[in-house]
Amino acid sequence: MAAAAGAPPPGPPQPPPPPPPEESSDSEPEAEPGSPQKLIRKVSTSGQIRQKTIIKEGMLTKQNNSFQRSKRRYFKLRGRTLYYAKTAKSIIFDEVDLTDASVAESSTKNVNNSFTVITPCRKLILCADNRKEMEDWIAALKTVQNREHFEPTQYSMDHFSGMHNWYACSHARPTYCNVCREALSGVTSHGLSCEVCKFKAHKRCAVRATNNCKWTTLASIGKDIIEDADGIAMPHQWLEGNLPVSAKCTVCDKTCGSVLRLQDWRCLWCKAMVHTSCKESLLTKCPLGLCKVSVIPPTALNSIDSDGFWKASCPPSCTSPLLVFVNSKSGDNQGVKFLRRFKQLLNPAQVFDLMNGGPHLGLRLFQKFDTFRILVCGGDGSVGWVLSEIDSLNLHKQCQLGVLPLGTGNDLARVLGWGSACDDDTQLPQILEKLERASTKMLDRWSVMAYEAKLPRQASSSTVTEDFSEDSEVQQILFYEDSVAAHLSKILTSDQHSVVISSAKVLCETVKDFVARVGKAYEKTTESSEESEVMAKKCSVLKEKLDSLLKTLDDESQASSSLPNPPPTIAEEAEDGDGSGSICGSTGDRLVASACPARPQIFRPREQLMLRANSLKKAIRQIIEHTEKAVDEQNAQTQEQEGFVLGLSESEEKMDHRVCPPLSHSESFGVPKGRSQRKVSKSPCEKLISKGSLSLGSSASLPPQPGSRDGLPALNTKILYPNVRAGMSGSLPGGSVISRLLINADPFNSEPETLEYYTEKCVMNNYFGIGLDAKISLDFNNKRDEHPEKCRSRTKNMMWYGVLGTKELLHRTYKNLEQKVLLECDGRPIPLPSLQGIAVLNIPSYAGGTNFWGGTKEDDTFAAPSFDDKILEVVAVFGSMQMAVSRVIRLQHHRIAQCRTVKISILGDEGVPVQVDGEAWVQPPGYIRIVHKNRAQTLTRDRAFESTLKSWEDKQKCELPRPPSCSLHPEMLSEEEATQMDQFGQAAGVLIHSIREIAQSHRDMEQELAHAVNASSKSMDRVYGKPRTTEGLNCSFVLEMVNNFRALRSETELLLSGKMALQLDPPQKEQLGSALAEMDRQLRRLADTPWLCQSAEPGDEESVMLDLAKRSRSGKFRLVTKFKKEKNNKNKEAHSSLGAPVHLWGTEEVAAWLEHLSLCEYKDIFTRHDIRGSELLHLERRDLKDLGVTKVGHMKRILCGIKELSRSAPAVEA
Repeated sequence: MAAAAGAPPPGPPQPPPPPPPEESSDSEPEAEPGSPQKLIRKVSTSGQIRQKTIIKEGMLTKQNNSFQRSKRRYFKLRGRTLYYAKTAKSIIFDEVDLTDASVAESSTKNVNNSFTVITPCRKLILCADNRKEMEDWIAALKTVQNREHFEPTQYSMDHFSGMHNWYACSHARPTYCNVCREALSGVTSHGLSCEVCKFKAHKRCAVRATNNCKWTTLASIGKDIIEDADGIAMPHQWLEGNLPVSAKCTVCDKTCGSVLRLQDWRCLWCKAMVHTSCKESLLTKCPLGLCKVSVIPPTALNSIDSDGFWKASCPPSCTSPLLVFVNSKSGDNQGVKFLRRFKQLLNPAQVFDLMNGGPHLGLRLFQKFDTFRILVCGGDGSVGWVLSEIDSLNLHKQCQLGVLPLGTGNDLARVLGWGSACDDDTQLPQILEKLERASTKMLDRWSVMAYEAKLPRQASSSTVTEDFSEDSEVQQILFYEDSVAAHLSKILTSDQHSVVISSAKVLCETVKDFVARVGKAYEKTTESSEESEVMAKKCSVLKEKLDSLLKTLDDESQASSSLPNPPPTIAEEAEDGDGSGSICGSTGDRLVASACPARPQIFRPREQLMLRANSLKKAIRQIIEHTEKAVDEQNAQTQEQEGFVLGLSESEEKMDHRVCPPLSHSESFGVPKGRSQRKVSKSPCEKLISKGSLSLGSSASLPPQPGSRDGLPALNTKILYPNVRAGMSGSLPGGSVISRLLINADPFNSEPETLEYYTEKCVMNNYFGIGLDAKISLDFNNKRDEHPEKCRSRTKNMMWYGVLGTKELLHRTYKNLEQKVLLECDGRPIPLPSLQGIAVLNIPSYAGGTNFWGGTKEDDTFAAPSFDDKILEVVAVFGSMQMAVSRVIRLQHHRIAQCRTVKISILGDEGVPVQVDGEAWVQPPGYIRIVHKNRAQTLTRDRAFESTLKSWEDKQKCELPRPPSCSLHPEMLSEEEATQMDQFGQAAGVLIHSIREIAQSHRDMEQELAHAVNASSKSMDRVYGKPRTTEGLNCSFVLEMVNNFRALRSETELLLSGKMALQLDPPQKEQLGSALAEMDRQLRRLADTPWLCQSAEPGDEESVMLDLAKRSRSGKFRLVTKFKKEKNNKNKEAHSSLGAPVHLWGTEEVAAWLEHLSLCEYKDIFTRHDIRGSELLHLERRDLKDLGVTKVGHMKRILCGIKELSRSAPAVEA
């Protein structure tokens, strides 16, 4: 083959080199008959390619014809030519002319993101790395077929182009090409199909197909638009042929379509199917079909904003359209099928692939609507992605979000009632119908904020091995802690200046003595002179802080003495907390002492006092930590491990301890401005850990100090079990109250004062996890990134989770997580047992459907969990076995708290795995805070409403067809009709008189029929109460009167068929029966009047009157009960409407009764066998079989109807 111009000059003769891999074997010739088989291959140098403007380039995988091998090649699209070579720097490229080319996806689910470039001479099968890359290549290749210059903005306009979107598929029945009208080749009719409009074509014919895909915008409709007085409307959009086998013409109701040729038509919007001859008889305006509430019509998309995005107007008919986001990767690429099906049911412009551009384009399109609905088809990650974009566009008040579960866990979809999985795309019309009937609930959303900072690692209490009993000096130092804790707390909580001053003086003297003893003990236990000097310097600093604090308090004392009558204080509240002999905690709403705005004026330098106290606290902490370090070093050198272990002594376990929890940040000594000015009210955190709800490990307890608790104030937290352990206190010598008080009041002096310094890592919708469950999620995400082909189905993903969980069951990577993290709920430090993880739940579904909270109802300790109460549930994760068992058994012993805010401190130098809604990462040491962000409107499936509506629809189907409405009646009655109505009025008066006379002695009848009698009397007065005009009676009033009396007659007969018949005397029963018989006779006579013929049949007015009567008696709306009752009494209404008693029925009445049961197909059989009323009452199952009734459901319906007729017959005959 000769080289093209510009190739290097030929050198000395050489043997021909072996053909490169991209020779003719790479190209697959078209298998369809009639296409050319000659292979065209051009060779071009890189210099020639460089002269043209690049449109798109990148690496793709190219499939070869032999053994389905594939190789990576570098592709460049320039002009109408596609070039490819081994690398981007190759000298020689292969050329593919795209002048008459078409592009199609390669399969139905398209797992490997492959597409085919079809030219008259060759077929190139290419695979992209992801679906977005594939969509970009297809869009670029489709655009250059008709344009010389490619516009990059058209990538986002692919929804609105009008070109067909081809994919290769097979068909189970004969299918015909819409271009050449010939059958598709092969037994399976293999060819191309448009994923939107189902336009069929041969691969060779696709390039000649017209761009008449489903309309998306007003401009795409063109000249076919309909303009009338109501505005602009859309006509039907017809596609010829390939109708389903069961297709029936909408106009003539006859079979249409054919498997022998391309014939008849189908509308792409309303799905109407018509014959070619009936097409003109159908209304021109398209009603948009069953999904019209969800469809945004193309006429609503008529303009583009300044940013190049389409914007939708709001027509009156489109009040709440549906915006659909589909994750095409979800569910083993099941999302691709759902994506195509939604485009067929709705406007393609309102369906978006999250893997191709994300949710921004769709939300921008719909943001002008006052209200719209969103359906996210994917997993929990897809839902979070869409909600985050809604946050950025601030559309929470406009949209409601529903979920179609296509992911692995689908926890949010389970909670909202949409199920755990959805794999059948043929059920989408029913799903859209349920979505239209869904109710709205609010979903709490939470910000996960992070602040990275190095925090010292908490030492295990099992490593605290000092034997303090051996050193009397150190033991005496520890006794000072109780006194310091009591007096320091009084200073900061008491409002009586005398108490504050006296406590401060005692505190200062105590601390001075404490410093002296520490110095002596330190000299005895430390040999290094440098360390002794450091300790001496710390003690001198502490002494200076004490002198400064004492001076400030003296100034306040002098100022207070000058005031004769100090204002009242609130010291009684603190005394209540001190004097209680039960659990430490505040019993009500009260102001935190450090944040109380009602301080007396004598405490003017209060901020200065706080600073002094804070400095004092820091100095004491430094001394204690320094002492601890020295003791630890000494213990490490001597390697003595015989000291006591915190919380393990038997004497401690037997004692009934009441331990106060540590101070929160809002109760710290030096409270930063802006964090303490809040009122501590009752919060869900007051419902913390129930008795015995957490089994504490050996490292989870602290030695109590019973004699030191009397002076401590209540701290507004309920902890309902003894031997608690809070924060880092186990690492301090002694681990008593002063350690917890100082450290938890301001743990490391490194936390930022406000959330402004925090970074929002993500938003939590479902749950947050740290430790074990996050480690499993992180391992799974890494496995999926390394081997995506192994994690493409829901079943495989669940298996991988099980394998990784079993692995952690053996390794126990985070068996001592309580030593690596600190937990605070609503600002209260929470003691943690020995655990492997912590889970924070927003919804009652965790890790694929587990109710990890262990219940859905309220108990004595905790409120019922809900996702719309702004409350989080915090639970402990003890191990993989517990997580596995909780899928079967609802465990509750691992509950920790219910709260509104959560703070987790990560200690040490290593990060800890964290996961939010299944997305995991390693969080460095620092702080994590979970605070409420906002609330989103979600669509929840309302099964009760669906059931009620279905009952109503079934009832409507069983009713007889309604006659012409009252709008067709004349305005005034004729003379003959007036005479007839006079007779009817006489019968009506007799009936009302009989009922009222009997009601005087039977109160039950008065209660049951009062409403119907009053309505009938009122309508009768309206007809006969005024003097009759020369024109006659008004037909509207007459019709209303007839309907009211028909309802009264039905109510009365219904009452007589029950217990009332036994309570009436024979004369009363005879009187009422004769009145009813006369009324039946008059109603049958009215059937001869055309506009009154509906009075002989049950209508909607009677249903309304009956409903009103029942509602007035019950006092509440009982819609379902009404339906059931009317269904049971259907035969009684039919009997009363037919007039004569059942045993007097002829064949016509029996046929009418069968029609009332919606069993018209048996009318001829019963008439032919001369089945009359008397025979009907005695029919049995074997008789119905002999008559030809073979279907079990029809047989049951007839037998139930006969049973009801038998019950009602005696009452009427009487």
